[in-house]
Amino acid sequence: MLTLEGCRNRQQRFRARLSEEGIDAVIITDYRDIYYLTGALLGAYPSFSFPALLYLETEGGAWLASTTDEGDVAVDERVVYDSHVLYTMNPDPMRLLNAAVAQKLRDCRGISRLGWQQEATPRLLADTVADALGGEWVGIDDLLIAQQMRKDADEVAMLQKAIDINLRAYDRVQEVIAPGVNELDVLAAGQQVALHAAGEVLHHGGDYQCGQLGGLARDRIIEDGELYVIDAQTEYHGYWSDLCRTFAVGDPTDLQASVYDLLKAILEDVPNLVGPGGRGTELWHTIDERIREHPHLSDVGLIHHAGHGVGIRAHEPPDLNRDREGIFEVGTVFSCEPGAYSEALNGGIRLENTFLVTEGGVQNLTDYPLVLKR
Repeated sequence: MLTLEGCRNRQQRFRARLSEEGIDAVIITDYRDIYYLTGALLGAYPSFSFPALLYLETEGGAWLASTTDEGDVAVDERVVYDSHVLYTMNPDPMRLLNAAVAQKLRDCRGISRLGWQQEATPRLLADTVADALGGEWVGIDDLLIAQQMRKDADEVAMLQKAIDINLRAYDRVQEVIAPGVNELDVLAAGQQVALHAAGEVLHHGGDYQCGQLGGLARDRIIEDGELYVIDAQTEYHGYWSDLCRTFAVGDPTDLQASVYDLLKAILEDVPNLVGPGGRGTELWHTIDERIREHPHLSDVGLIHHAGHGVGIRAHEPPDLNRDREGIFEVGTVFSCEPGAYSEALNGGIRLENTFLVTEGGVQNLTDYPLVLKR
C-alpha cells in the first residue's frame, strides 16, 4: 500500500498548490484520488465501491467520510456511515454518505473559495457542501492531474509490483498458446498466475483476443499462423500496469518476424528518444516515421497512440499522441507501445514497456524479453 509518509508529503505539496490559487479547502470524491492523498483504498477491485468524501483544509486538517475507519490513513478524523444491515448492503449509500457529511459540516466554518472535483462530485453532495460552507467553487481537477504527473517512491513501488505480476502472467500464457487452444483458457491461465504472484485477489485482464488489434478474450479457438497481441493490465493496490507483448501461434512468417524486429528496435530505443521537457507529440511522430521505414507499412504507419502515463489510472497524462500534447517531467511514469497491423500479418504486432523519467535519464521498468516465438 502507499505509505503514510508519502501521503502526507503529497498533501503538503497539494496544499501549497491550493494556497497559490487562494483556495481555502477542497472536497475530493474520486476514490482513486482519496487513496493518492490519504492511503485509504476504498473502491479498487475486488471490493464493492461505496462513495466517500475527503475534506482537506489548506491551512488546517483533513477528515474522511466513508464506510470504514479501519487502517492507518493520513487524516485527522474518520466519519463513518453504514454500508450494510446484517450484511445486506444498503441500497442508498450516497444518501447515507451525504447525511454523514452534512452532520460533520456543522462543525466547519464557512470559507471563501472551495476546491472541488468537477469530474467526480455528485450533485447531492455538492448541494450539501455548498449550503454548509458557501463561498466560490473552483475546479481542482487539473491541479491534481499536474501533481500526479510526478510519481513518488511509494507510487513507483506499487507500479513496479503491478508490472512484475503482469510479467509472471506473460510467462504462463506463452506456455499455453498453441493452435487449438481457446482464448478464454489463455486468459484464465494469465489470471491464475497473476493472482498467485500477488498473493491476493486482483484485476488482471485487457486485450486477450487473437488475430486482432485488440479486444476481450472470446470463446474461440486460436489458429496456426495468427499473431496473438496480449495487451494486459494488472491493478495492484490501486496502481496499474499496462504492458503488451505479441506472440506467434505456430512458426512466424518472414514478414511477421521483420515487422516484430522493427518494433522491438523502436521500443528499445525509447530511453534515447525522450527526457524531461520532451513532447509526446514529437515522440509519436518519431515512432510513426520509424514504422513507415518498413516497406510493408510505409502507407500505414502508427494508427493509434504511442502510449500514455500510468498510475492510479490505467491511462493518465502525459499523452504520447498525435492529436493531444503531453510533456514529460522528472517522475513521470509512462508506457510506450508501437504497433503495426495488416491482413498479411494475420493480425498485428504491438509491444509495450513502462518507463520512469529520472534526472539521469529514462529507466525501463519492464525487465522482460522481447521474443516473438518462445
